[in-house]
Amino acid sequence: MGLERTAGTPFVPDDVSDVMVVAGPARSYRNNVHEEVKLVQVTGSGFIVRRRGTVHRAASGELIALHADDTHSGAPDDLDSGNWRMMCLSPSLIAEVTPSAAMRFEDVVIGDRHLANHFRALHTVLYQPGGGPGSALSREGGLLEFVSALALRADRPEPPEAGRVGRIAEIVRDYLRENVSRNVMLDELTGVTGTSKYQLVRACTAHFGLPPHKLHVRLRLDYVRWMLRRGADITEIAYATGFHDQPHLTRVFTAAYGITPANYRSSFLGTARRNWTSAAAQERTRPTEPSASNVFVRP
Repeated sequence: MGLERTAGTPFVPDDVSDVMVVAGPARSYRNNVHEEVKLVQVTGSGFIVRRRGTVHRAASGELIALHADDTHSGAPDDLDSGNWRMMCLSPSLIAEVTPSAAMRFEDVVIGDRHLANHFRALHTVLYQPGGGPGSALSREGGLLEFVSALALRADRPEPPEAGRVGRIAEIVRDYLRENVSRNVMLDELTGVTGTSKYQLVRACTAHFGLPPHKLHVRLRLDYVRWMLRRGADITEIAYATGFHDQPHLTRVFTAAYGITPANYRSSFLGTARRNWTSAAAQERTRPTEPSASNVFVRP
């Protein structure tokens, strides 16, 4: 089947569970953050990514690589003609090839036409339904081959001081994720990081591109998507994640992703009923049933 069969619908291949692919009209979005490595290729239009105050411009057909836990916004030059192919690589898949911390891209536009063509061919293959005997092995092998090639384009490890900032920021992120459904105060974060409020805010903003309170909202949104992919009731999701109500959740979700929670859930379940169950996803410290004291809020 071609790319048009489920335009804009997230799709997990039946035989390759640690990658999700999307194809369809390119959309605008803002302040996204995610645990996966996200790859985007837009055709029919250029595409702009804004990250940490820098604007990155990709020409039609160029490959965009966005590493995990790095806030960014994006928009096609032309909403009417732009179409994108998107691929999200789970942390467990990245770990098969290289440490997740090494898969970072300072310049999000990869100027490698061969790699862009490799991505397009792989995306097309993964977007097909499962084939005959040996197809799963071929698709998994092709995916790992591509991730290995992508890793060669990643940046070098950060200097020691940046590593310290990163560790503080990751402690903040992990704590916020563990307490995704309730309000968290800066005093709590200073206690778990052993730093001042000023230091932890600076570290979080430098590493993720967002201060702690905005990062918390993004983590809540990430959890909302996780629950929607499993078909959870939207009203229950809003309650479990600390939004005031379903309309509040819908406003924030639509502003962030350009699609309503209801459409996201129905489109995903329509093509990928199976869960996005990578080993890394199972290892995430997330409340499966937020307690009454936990309230989740999302952007």
